[in-house]
Amino acid sequence: MIRPIWFFVLAVSLLALPAHAAEIAMTDTLTLDINLSAGWTLHLQPPEALVKEAASHVAHEAAAANATAEQIEKVARKRMTANEAFIYHAGSGAHLDIDFSPLEQGESAPSTQTLRNSAEYAAQSLEGEADVADMVWKVTSAKVNGADETFLLSANYLQHDRLMSFLGYIGYVGEHWFFLYFTVPGKDSEALQEMQSMLEHAVIRSNER
Repeated sequence: MIRPIWFFVLAVSLLALPAHAAEIAMTDTLTLDINLSAGWTLHLQPPEALVKEAASHVAHEAAAANATAEQIEKVARKRMTANEAFIYHAGSGAHLDIDFSPLEQGESAPSTQTLRNSAEYAAQSLEGEADVADMVWKVTSAKVNGADETFLLSANYLQHDRLMSFLGYIGYVGEHWFFLYFTVPGKDSEALQEMQSMLEHAVIRSNER
């Protein structure tokens, strides 16, 4: 996918604790509105803690066998900055990675089957990672307010013997694919429940009049 390299936050305004509203301009025509619960922060670049965590996983890849720590961290950072924004919970290490990718020139809008296939490919890709084991997953139809169509990849797996939960919302809106990838330690954590609630009420809206 071609990922837009320009983006900005229109506004992050405090409304009332413990939640605040974030308006994230993902493209020149699409904005993601999401209410952030207490403890969650919005970042336009990956937080350093996430980069170091990602680097620890990259270090287990065969291609990293002879790489220095600095080179591994550079690779991890480059991969993560393909996303437009991150919502991070420092207390648990949970994070939502947000990516909006425009259709390539001549590409048509994805069909329902294409979207489902993409979610299944994401599952297979995650399952194939060297440090992932005992993965159980399913793909279901889902709803993201404002989107044309969405599928949800739900997965639980072990990563370095640590139980992880993953929610991957893959959908289409306004001539863009979007990928909302949430990862959190544990299976039934408070952070997981909070993110599910935040995404349930989030809205993708068009800026066009």
